[in-house]
Amino acid sequence: MSEKSNSIVTYKWIRYLSLIFLLSSCEDSRRQYVPYDFTELAMQPGMTVEAINKNGKVTIEYLSELERRYRWDEFDETRVLIPRKERWLGMLGAYDPADAQPWEIFAPRIVAEDSQLHFDDLEDLRSWLKQGSSVLDWVYTDDGFVVGFARSPERNQVNIEVYQLYLNGKKPSQLDGSQPDKLKITK
Repeated sequence: MSEKSNSIVTYKWIRYLSLIFLLSSCEDSRRQYVPYDFTELAMQPGMTVEAINKNGKVTIEYLSELERRYRWDEFDETRVLIPRKERWLGMLGAYDPADAQPWEIFAPRIVAEDSQLHFDDLEDLRSWLKQGSSVLDWVYTDDGFVVGFARSPERNQVNIEVYQLYLNGKKPSQLDGSQPDKLKITK
């Protein structure tokens, strides 16, 4: 292959890769960057939460209405959550589905949730806490502030979930199994 042919092939590859990069870095114009009036979030302005469970220690920091900073081990990642348009599994908060970008191949994907959950009776609330506890190892306070943290190395994924539970429209006053010593909440 001649030098001119090599240059043409190289130029075509550069254009192709530039186009891929440009398309993957374009923001989705349909994405909502502010919560809806009806969005139900657990975290409040200025809040920082540090949680320790069997999977390690994670820190979640409220940066803005939908922006959160997640820290664990040597990782320090900021994400903009997507507000839900309608209830999904009882949640009307905000989430990050862990859409990985090509340049993030070395960092774990973060699947995140920040939401309120409303229960009509204590049995439903207890059942919800039990169903996810084996993986996310919930740590929570008596007033129903819940954090779950799990690692899936085989998927290069980390799940970080934050909830404020409500029972009949109010925060609970005492929950069996609460571990407030494993949660440090600053406002």
